[in-house]
Amino acid sequence: MNKGKLPISACIIVKNECEHVEKCIKSILPVVEEIIVVDTGSEDNTKKILEMLNIKFHEFKWNDDFSVARNYSLSLATQPYILVIDADEVLEYQSFNVLSEYISNKSSSPAKVILKNHIDTGCVISEVVRIFPNNKEYSYSGIIHEQLLHLGQEHKQMFFTDLIIHHYGYSSKEIENKKKIDRNIDLLIKQLLSEPDSPYLNYQMAKTFYVNKRYQHAIDYFESTLTLLANVQVLPSYVSTVFLSYGYCLLFQKEFESLDMLINDAIEFYPEYTDLYYLYGVSLIERGAIEKFQEIKEVFEMCYELGEVKSRDFETVEGVGSYRALYNLGVYYEVLGDHNLALEYYSKSATYNFSPALDKINERLV
Repeated sequence: MNKGKLPISACIIVKNECEHVEKCIKSILPVVEEIIVVDTGSEDNTKKILEMLNIKFHEFKWNDDFSVARNYSLSLATQPYILVIDADEVLEYQSFNVLSEYISNKSSSPAKVILKNHIDTGCVISEVVRIFPNNKEYSYSGIIHEQLLHLGQEHKQMFFTDLIIHHYGYSSKEIENKKKIDRNIDLLIKQLLSEPDSPYLNYQMAKTFYVNKRYQHAIDYFESTLTLLANVQVLPSYVSTVFLSYGYCLLFQKEFESLDMLINDAIEFYPEYTDLYYLYGVSLIERGAIEKFQEIKEVFEMCYELGEVKSRDFETVEGVGSYRALYNLGVYYEVLGDHNLALEYYSKSATYNFSPALDKINERLV
């Protein structure tokens, strides 16, 4: 093993990732002992970039099944532990110590990492399983949005790490890549034909339409997801995200009555989920109802009081319990005509380097 590197095989599957793959490789190169790259048919400069970086890659014929390609990459790994990372992702610079801690524990359980999805309006934070021991007991299942299984079942025990991976695949430019979107939808439809009653697949279809701003289609699949989950005894961890994403679809479609009912139901399940209150506050601004104007202040004050989401089971928009809530309180007081309080809240928000708050201050609105 190279001195200073960890006994980890980083496994990546790529196809036409010339815009991302170099940053991905450079982020993991100083950390892991082995990098396994499986190319499923790149037609751009992805392979040339890998060659330039002296990274060996393995050709694999694409067969419309992500899990098969993913499992092939695992079969090539030789190190005791595996880190799965995508080409449009980057490992945060302080990752060595976090990964070292996981390895030193000699855990036989897989580990979750913090995934920061960078979008045009900020950052959405979630947790995903990306690290696990290298043995044949672990494999991926599902032709798309593949899930890691242990002996064919979901692993009940989980190790939580503070490892951060930055994901850049949700930018407007990436979303506008209709070919990739259509491929994902086609694969989901194919899998849904064989598993129509799968809440997880209906959820993933809803999320795909949601990310691509096809909100009515997303709403239909979110409704199907909740219907299928109605008779489930133990709710899966993604249910909180179903409520939140479904709610944003209703917001964008201006279906405020349905949104209010959904948020009320969701808060019964997740009373400390700051994002739900923030979503409601944004909807109050959007609907512009005079009779609910005072409630705007109360909701964003509650968001700030709750703070950023503490449960690691929740997907969250960064800032809903801090700078975004403060900014919206500034907007509230600006509309109210209280320029001193507006400036105070904008200034507090700006301490987080939140661009809209900085712009408000620079505009000298108060």
